[in-house]
Amino acid sequence: MLYRILTIILTFSILSGQSLFNRWTGTDPFVGSARSTAMGTTHLLNSTASNNVRFNPAKLSLLISKRELSIQVNRSSVFERWSMPVRDSFGEFLTSADYVANEFNYYDVNLGLIGTVNITSMGKIGIGFNYAPLTHFTYQYSEEVRGSYSIEDGEYASKDPIVGYQNLSVEGKLMLASIGGGINLAILGDIEMSVGGALNLIQSAKLKDRVEVDTLYSDVTNLTTLPDYSSTSELPAANFLTFSTNLKLNSNINLGASWEADANITSSQYNWEIDSTNGLFQYWGDSSFVISGLNYMKPDIKSFAFSYSSNTQQIMSIDFEVDQVSYKKHLIFQDYKQFKFGFEYLTQMGTPIRGGLVYKTPLIPAMKPISMFTFGSGKTIGNLVIDYAGTYSFQSFNYPDLFPVEGDIRSENDLVRDSQLHLQLALIYKF
Repeated sequence: MLYRILTIILTFSILSGQSLFNRWTGTDPFVGSARSTAMGTTHLLNSTASNNVRFNPAKLSLLISKRELSIQVNRSSVFERWSMPVRDSFGEFLTSADYVANEFNYYDVNLGLIGTVNITSMGKIGIGFNYAPLTHFTYQYSEEVRGSYSIEDGEYASKDPIVGYQNLSVEGKLMLASIGGGINLAILGDIEMSVGGALNLIQSAKLKDRVEVDTLYSDVTNLTTLPDYSSTSELPAANFLTFSTNLKLNSNINLGASWEADANITSSQYNWEIDSTNGLFQYWGDSSFVISGLNYMKPDIKSFAFSYSSNTQQIMSIDFEVDQVSYKKHLIFQDYKQFKFGFEYLTQMGTPIRGGLVYKTPLIPAMKPISMFTFGSGKTIGNLVIDYAGTYSFQSFNYPDLFPVEGDIRSENDLVRDSQLHLQLALIYKF
């Protein structure tokens, strides 16, 4: 039954987030464990294994096992449609006709090792290392362009033959190495407090931009006149700190708070332009490719979380988390909040059912808020824990034709519909 449900979800997602602006904003920097992702991305209190090094180092001291080795595979799928408005002879709107359907996938892996040591009869310390993606800037666009052909009687041919392709691609990712530790102390009775910190090292990377227009015939009537373009930018290394605390009031209630500092990654040269008519990033300016380099701000993040478990066996867990994401007066980005709800229910067979919802206010003022649905489950086999999770989000907005054609008098923007499906599979071995 669970397999059928997941099949339906995946099928719907592939047939139905915003990735066009990955080039400037990067993807969501909250890539946590499979368990916490399934529970509404409530990473602060529900991260597992080495993911706690970055999101909640205080929790490292709460491990039951002495050591844990983890590896996780992440897969992001993007399905994007571009549509133009179609009107009748009287100028009345009929429908939005699709002319581009893009789909691309992105994979990455994170891994780590953590362990604990008893220091006194009252508490213990935990340390760990985690290597995981922070964000990526990948975006791929490919448009099949068709022309026209007049067919003579008895001739077999297409009236709208393919005349070429217009392609845009961006490649680049930032990997994060985190080293941290935490200490746990019993305060009074059942009340326990844990504190921890971590140093997060953002690795240097490369950002590649490419624009290519492939023409199949001499007729380029419907193709853009933009020249081919290719560049590579070097992204320097950076670092930031994480501090967190956990307060376990009793066997049912757990509170958590954390703070991540910001980090700025700027290449030696960069530029970008904002469309004054819609307030969004634009790729082109004066018929040229204007963007180069990168000025990426990893935001300052403050989080607070609350978790309630039905009993000591945690048959039912309900979690809430609020993230305040701040860019400290960045020229374009605005501060935003994430409101998260997640739950986990253990069936009589011990199989967890996890789900959640995330509501995110817009990062770019001209965009709309985003809602995200999360789901997942897991299985424990001896010392091996298997968790899997998925998230799905959808967003639509209006944007000018990405590859303008000379002589095109259409004044209306295209409708861009973007859906994203993110899947995770994690393996944790306890020893």
